[in-house]
Amino acid sequence: MARSDDVPTSTVVHLPLWAWGGDPLGLMRAAGLQGRLLDRKSGRWQIKTDEAYRNGPPSLVTVHHLAGPRQARPQFGRLAGLAGPALEVSRTPDVQRALERRAKRAERTRDPVDLFSLFQLQATVASRSELPSTAEEIHAGLVDMRLEGDGSVRVFANAGVHVIQRAEELSLRARLASVLLRVEYDDQLRSDDARAVGHARQALRAGGLIFSSSEKLYDGIKFLDPYVVVLRGSLSPAVWSLMATRDLGPLMFSLGRPLAGTKGDAAEMLHLMSVPGATEPVRTPEVSATACSEAVEWWTAQLNEFFGVLTDPAVFSDRTGAYVPVKHTQALLTAEQLFRRVVSIQASHRDANARRVLLYSVLDTLSRLVGRDIDTHSTLSFAEKTLGHLRTVIPPAAAEILLPAAERAVKALKDVQNGFYMLRHFGADELEIADTAGVTRLTKEKAAAEYIKLLRNATHGHGTNRSGRVALTNALLAHHDGSIPDDLPLLGYLYLLDVLVRPDVVRRTLYASGRR
Repeated sequence: MARSDDVPTSTVVHLPLWAWGGDPLGLMRAAGLQGRLLDRKSGRWQIKTDEAYRNGPPSLVTVHHLAGPRQARPQFGRLAGLAGPALEVSRTPDVQRALERRAKRAERTRDPVDLFSLFQLQATVASRSELPSTAEEIHAGLVDMRLEGDGSVRVFANAGVHVIQRAEELSLRARLASVLLRVEYDDQLRSDDARAVGHARQALRAGGLIFSSSEKLYDGIKFLDPYVVVLRGSLSPAVWSLMATRDLGPLMFSLGRPLAGTKGDAAEMLHLMSVPGATEPVRTPEVSATACSEAVEWWTAQLNEFFGVLTDPAVFSDRTGAYVPVKHTQALLTAEQLFRRVVSIQASHRDANARRVLLYSVLDTLSRLVGRDIDTHSTLSFAEKTLGHLRTVIPPAAAEILLPAAERAVKALKDVQNGFYMLRHFGADELEIADTAGVTRLTKEKAAAEYIKLLRNATHGHGTNRSGRVALTNALLAHHDGSIPDDLPLLGYLYLLDVLVRPDVVRRTLYASGRR
């Protein structure tokens, strides 16, 4: 084992000998783990990941660029091989009718939304044998789209096709946490009771749920959709890609340029409900020919490192070096919660209230992954430092896609300070808080951070039951005009990027949680 102040590279697990059809070592190999049996009677194994064994990077998520500016020639034929033993989508009459309806609507309206909706469904339901030709046809359709009024201009001339492939080891490692959590809370299975094991096997053969502890709360790891949709939403409210969810992993069609993702008027009946949305327009940026492909490349590499931490059982060892499956499960749930809620922030451009509530949840969730509290994440100087670091580690072309929203978030955090209207009236630079203990002075930066924390706490209702914060809470409400910039919720996206570029911080934080 490593020194006590380091994250270990191996851990001890209790894996019954009946697991994986009586071949627990086979399970470990399939999950990309190295295992050594320590005690047959208790089923104690010492395990480590393959990458820790060879002292190299993980190979859990990879990207394949099939077409686009980076490729001399398209390689759609590779899709059939990448798909593996595909989970085929049955072309039921309902699916076929849906395809026909979307095709007719796209032809009638000539609206890109309808056409892209058709493309996504076609790529999602195509059989394994059809997928290469379907992807090629969609790509050709994108590249051939012309600017209305000027047929010489191809709108998506730099369109690309990318497969973000998930290794089977990733799913199995995540699944192992669920299996071992069930075993830990089932005395009969843990003791290798013959009757309990027999019942479990019968249930498995009948399609029952046996090892499913909390698994529906992190099932996005199976298809990677929440982890990749955040990438797709990086320029929200603009869009720059389409995505089909496949068993091999997301199949992305990058457009080569961003498009406005919203309409000024209501796009559907539900939009007629009166909720406050964004009040200021967002400029759709121009990007270089390879920016989309570079963003996909960078994101995949960072996801690979992130999942290498998140699915390493050794990270969730306690002080004795034993694996703690409940801590591992909690980390998997927390990570997926972070990605899904940032996606919801990106997708809720029309609902300012929902975006803000999601931001407060994201700021709390982040503390479990990086060990920093809401006060730190709400401080302008820290946000600026984080953005500066991202600019140094994200390649320039990829940054054209990945950083505009993060930059908007930092500007919005700075703008929160402008809401302290009484300070402007007084010509003051600090907020004075008087209580029984005396007078406390807050800079605008600190006051803005405290104001965001106040709004987070107000998700339970305004006011405070903490005597030490009554004066501060009341003063903040009095001094600030309540204007919240539209882009403030994008702080969640800024700090999600920071999570991806700091796998070592995530590793140490999760280990500190797991070793208690």
